[in-house]
Amino acid sequence: ALTGTCSISTLPEIPDPPFIDLDSNCTGKNCPQPQDLCGDIDDDHNPLFASVFGLTAVCVDFDGDGFLNLPNCTSWRQPGKNQVCLTPTDAFPGAPSKCRCDAEFNVPIPVPPAKLSVVKTADPTSVNEPGGTVKFTVQITNDSIDPANGVTLDTLDDDVYGDLLDPTNPEVSNNTCLSLDTEVGPGETVMCIFNGGVAGNAGDSQTDIVVASGLDQRTPPNRVSGQDDATVGILDVDPDISVTKTADPTTLLEPGGSVTYTVVVANDSLASSDPVTIDTLTDERPSPGGSVFDLNGQGSCSVPQTIQPGGSYTCMFTDTVTGNAGDSLTDKVTASGTDDEGNPVSKSDSATVLVLNVPSMITLIKTANPTSVDEPGGDVTFTFTVDNDSSVDTVTIDSLTDTIYGDLNGRGDCSVPQTLQPNGQAGDSYTCSFTAFVPAQGDVTGEGNSSETNKATASGVDDDGEDVMAMDDATVNFNDVAPAASLTKAATMAVVAYDVTVTNDSAAEALTLDILTDDQFGDITQVQGDVQSTTCSVPQTLEPSGQSGDSYSCSFDAKVSTSPHVDTVTGTVSDDEGGQVTPSDSATVSFQ
Repeated sequence: ALTGTCSISTLPEIPDPPFIDLDSNCTGKNCPQPQDLCGDIDDDHNPLFASVFGLTAVCVDFDGDGFLNLPNCTSWRQPGKNQVCLTPTDAFPGAPSKCRCDAEFNVPIPVPPAKLSVVKTADPTSVNEPGGTVKFTVQITNDSIDPANGVTLDTLDDDVYGDLLDPTNPEVSNNTCLSLDTEVGPGETVMCIFNGGVAGNAGDSQTDIVVASGLDQRTPPNRVSGQDDATVGILDVDPDISVTKTADPTTLLEPGGSVTYTVVVANDSLASSDPVTIDTLTDERPSPGGSVFDLNGQGSCSVPQTIQPGGSYTCMFTDTVTGNAGDSLTDKVTASGTDDEGNPVSKSDSATVLVLNVPSMITLIKTANPTSVDEPGGDVTFTFTVDNDSSVDTVTIDSLTDTIYGDLNGRGDCSVPQTLQPNGQAGDSYTCSFTAFVPAQGDVTGEGNSSETNKATASGVDDDGEDVMAMDDATVNFNDVAPAASLTKAATMAVVAYDVTVTNDSAAEALTLDILTDDQFGDITQVQGDVQSTTCSVPQTLEPSGQSGDSYSCSFDAKVSTSPHVDTVTGTVSDDEGGQVTPSDSATVSFQ
């Protein structure tokens, strides 16, 4: 009745004293047989003390004094009806006055205070230098053996990240500890997570300790605490550099000249804590005449150079490049060094300088007007301008071709050969044009939202016999044209014969007639309802306007029972770009 569970024990008659068996002195037919197993109480054996063996009790301290409470009730029998007590469950309680209960019976056995255990884990347990964000999980368990002794948490501190219950703590993020259930019952576990930054160099580690503390429910309360730590290692990340070498100029007229090379070495290491020290900077000239020379002291270049992550070092040096026309000279610069952990790093880059003939040069500019036409196409005027960019050489253009229109000689006002004077003189350019239908004859019809690009090439020779050539292209876009269609209908009879004609009014492309319906008769491609017969069917392809097959005609017979009778036929017509129109027409039938 006190604890929700019951156990029944009776006092055995053995040993004696203090137990006695008054029933054993009973003789005669009125004596119960067999004798009961319970001890008896008389004036000489009252009170009767008994030792309890093998009692298992919950370690509970209801009154908070630190000692075991063992609630119990004792009942006993009055002298009276001699019913034999053979087993504990045969015990007979007497009147209420013969029952004594003690709800807070204290036993001098200490009940330990509550105990907190803490488990802290890190995910991940290692991060690449210079660090990163780690998710920490904290589990707090009340290991109290007293089922009545809960703990109220009031502190949760981390020796690195501070007070985890402080909503203004700037050291943590995504902190669910702010909503942690601080009332932790016996055997209960509460959990929270938070994110914290871990930083350091390769080989470092960070161990931080979280301490949970609170008061149990004793009087006075005990402060109980638990702690655990988690360690996160900092992993080494290999250094990375990039080398960029550029030449100015990248081309020289034969026989050559001076070139200024710029070398940029960048520290691209992922670890922001990894400076890189470049201790060698060399340049390699390929064979023939190849050699490797140290750039230290050349121009503005010097080593060693320490480059911080994200930083770079730039230097320049000048060298003489010589060669015959058509030669190319590529030389490679190599930067080598180590990071602050001694990890080696090396990268290279090359720069190429071309030795050119004193050249003749031309440019070609091709334009289209207009640059877009409605599908399926239209007339476009193409204009070609060839400029002689040579400073000293006369150039003769003997070929002007187009990837689509072929040889342009004789097309429009274009003709070759044409002699162009050196740049800056009268006659240093030539312009011609022609008009053609786009897309070109033989090409498929220009679809909306597509385009056609063709490239022109002008070629010839200069007065030294050196070939010259220039190319340019022009693009014509095809505009999507919305579909257009019309429909006519005429009534000819009373079961009425209706004639339907759907016409493609668009010259741009073929259309598809998908649906034919009548607002009075429904689907006119089927014999149903008042539709008596029909020659109509879908789908039907309607060729572009003006071509054979640009319309579709059919008829149907239907019963008309009202006068005047007006009904409308509607067609659904679509193009291949997903455009759609719904032409319709009505017919009226009147009975005389």
